[in-house]
Amino acid sequence: MNATAPGFLGIEIGGTKLQLGFGRGDGGIDAIERRRVQPEHGAEGIRAQIVEMFKTLRRRLDLRPDQFAAAGIGFGGPVDSARGIVTVSHQIEGWAGFPLVDWARETLKIDHVVLQNDADTAALGEARFGAGKGLSPVLYVNSGSGIGGGLVIDGRIYPGSGHGALEIGHLRIDLPGAPSESGPTTLEEIASGWAIDRAAKGLAEWGGGLLELAGGDLDSVDAKTVALSAQQDPDGPGAEILRIATLAMGIALAHAVTLLAPRRVVLGGGVSLMDESLWLLPIRKIVDERVFPPFRGTFEIVTASLGESIVLQGALALAADEGGGGRLNTRPSNTES
Repeated sequence: MNATAPGFLGIEIGGTKLQLGFGRGDGGIDAIERRRVQPEHGAEGIRAQIVEMFKTLRRRLDLRPDQFAAAGIGFGGPVDSARGIVTVSHQIEGWAGFPLVDWARETLKIDHVVLQNDADTAALGEARFGAGKGLSPVLYVNSGSGIGGGLVIDGRIYPGSGHGALEIGHLRIDLPGAPSESGPTTLEEIASGWAIDRAAKGLAEWGGGLLELAGGDLDSVDAKTVALSAQQDPDGPGAEILRIATLAMGIALAHAVTLLAPRRVVLGGGVSLMDESLWLLPIRKIVDERVFPPFRGTFEIVTASLGESIVLQGALALAADEGGGGRLNTRPSNTES
């Protein structure tokens, strides 16, 4: 394939996954290169992977560097988007203070590059092309190894003061049965995939059903084990872990909805892939019970629809805006389109 019209490069840099994609910023992706991150090689190793993957992507599509009008990057950690700098990665060494935008411009030979954290980028993807399409505001919350969030208003990421916003995973939740004995702990420490894994392993160390479901291997006890346990036994340990996690998430979302009044809340990340009876439906019920009463019925809570390409879709939308493509989504409204 030789694309005669310029397109855009999307890059997702995560703690475990690295993706590059080429598209027009309109919801389609012509080609994707995907690799697993090798944490032991640090940030420098990831940058080397990006260079090699970019070459491979160009060869596959028969593209010159000047046929990439812009690049968008969704990074797995806090960033200073205004200066194009990574603040820190909590998973990979070597990213702190790194000028990622300047590096991408110089190394990939793409003049226009924009950087956001991955939760904001995923929020933009879902708002433009996924479960929030045509609606505004859209609140996105990702529950995976950590918990992050993003708010999209009229098709644009809400940036806060420029150092990020909607860090919902760091809200303090005062919850009976939470992991910390010293008082309120964060939502991320209760309801992330990592937190659910940790709680499950803590119970499995004493033996019982969770360990049996994992074939007796403690290392294999994780959120999937918890979900299976909860489906098999509504009064068992898996169900109790999820009761606490969904309560924490429901409380946090009720606060967020009360403050932000979004039209739609989109839940993403690996934890959200559980059967809806274990995650989505309990959270809906808790939010409805705790939200500011006049707001009941004014919003919906749904799961994300873009799957593994969610951050890439958002990154391509960022690139399209940065490269002069303009807002490619239809005008959002407060009703279904």
